[in-house]
Amino acid sequence: MKKNLILGVSIAAVALLFTACGGSSRIQKATSERLDLEKTVRCIPSLATLDVLPTRVTATAYANELEGLKDEEMKQAIVAKALATVNGDVMVAPQFVKAKGADGKMTSMTVSGYAASIKSFRPMTEADVTFDETLLDKTTQPTPDRKVVNTMTVADVEFAPKKSLALTPVELVNKNEAQALKLAKEKMLRQEKADVLYHEDYNVTLDGGKVSAFTLTAFPAKYVNYRKPTKRQQLALKPSVTPIVNYRAIAADIKTVAPRCQLKFGTGNAQAKESELKETARAAALKKYNADFLLNETFYFDYQEKVITHITICGTPAVYANFRPLVDGEVVDVKLVPFAGEGAPKEEQKGGLFGLFGGLFKKK
Repeated sequence: MKKNLILGVSIAAVALLFTACGGSSRIQKATSERLDLEKTVRCIPSLATLDVLPTRVTATAYANELEGLKDEEMKQAIVAKALATVNGDVMVAPQFVKAKGADGKMTSMTVSGYAASIKSFRPMTEADVTFDETLLDKTTQPTPDRKVVNTMTVADVEFAPKKSLALTPVELVNKNEAQALKLAKEKMLRQEKADVLYHEDYNVTLDGGKVSAFTLTAFPAKYVNYRKPTKRQQLALKPSVTPIVNYRAIAADIKTVAPRCQLKFGTGNAQAKESELKETARAAALKKYNADFLLNETFYFDYQEKVITHITICGTPAVYANFRPLVDGEVVDVKLVPFAGEGAPKEEQKGGLFGLFGGLFKKK
C-alpha cells in the first residue's frame, strides 16, 4: 500500500514539472475494482452498578409544562424533574399518576420512585451472560458479495465521571433547541477528548420561543483496549457499533406497611374499562398507604345493567427496602412491574357518600 502511494505522488510531481515547463501532459483514464474494508469498531457492552437511595422522590408537572409532549416524553420530562432534586441518574420502580379535570383533560402528572446514581462502569464479560453454547459449533459462511473482509475489532468503553456543560449567551444566539443540543454535545466531546457521550440529559430555557439558557449533562467515554474477540465472546456479548450500558441487577427486600386492606370505590356509573378502573383504584390505594405495590392484589366489581358502578381492591400494602446489587447465588422472585396509573377514583363511604380520595391528585 505504501509503494502505491509513493508511486502516485511521483507521477503527480512529474506531471506538474512538465506543466511548469510549458509541455503537454496526458491523463490516462481507466476503470478499476476497489475492495475497501470497513473500519467499524464494535463496542463490548458495559455494566453499570447503581446506588439506590432508600427514600422515594416525587415530582409533579402541570399541563402547561407538558404541552405538546407525547405520553412517553411526558414521563421522561417528569422523571428528569424528580431526579434533578437529588442529582440522580436513573429512577427505579417509578409510579406515574395523571390527574384529570372535569372535562377529562389531563391537568397534571406526578411521578414517585426511587432515585439511583451510577456508581461505576465496567466492561461485561462472558460470566455476566448466558448464551447458546451449541452456536459455537456452527461455522459462519462468508458473505458471497464480499471478496475481502476484515476481522472484527472490538473495544471496551471507559467512562469518565459525569460532566456538566452550559452554553454561553453568545453561543445561543439564533439557535433553536436542536442546534443548541448539537453544539453542546460537540463542545463536551472536544473538551473531554471523548469518543461518545452516555446518558445525555439537558435543561433548556425558552424565552419567547428562543433558547436563553442550555445545560448538558452526560458521562464522557473513550474507546480503549482494541482487540479481536473470540467467537465465544462475540456470541455471548454481542458487541455493537454504539455503546450499550446494562445495569447490574438490583435486589430489594419487601416490607409490608399495613395489614391487608379492602377499599371500595364508586365509578359514578362511568363507561370505563375494567383495566382503567383497576389502575385508578390501585393508584388511590398506594397513595393512601404510601406503598409501592400491593401483595396478592385482587379486584371485585359491582354491575348495574352491564355498567360497573363500584370497584373493590384488596391487597397488602408493601414497599421496597434495602436496595443492593444482586449477588451470585441469591434467590430472587419474579420482577415486579411498576404501576403507571391515571388519577384516583373516589372511595365509597358508608351511606353512599364519596370523597375520601376525591381531592388526592388535584392541583395544589
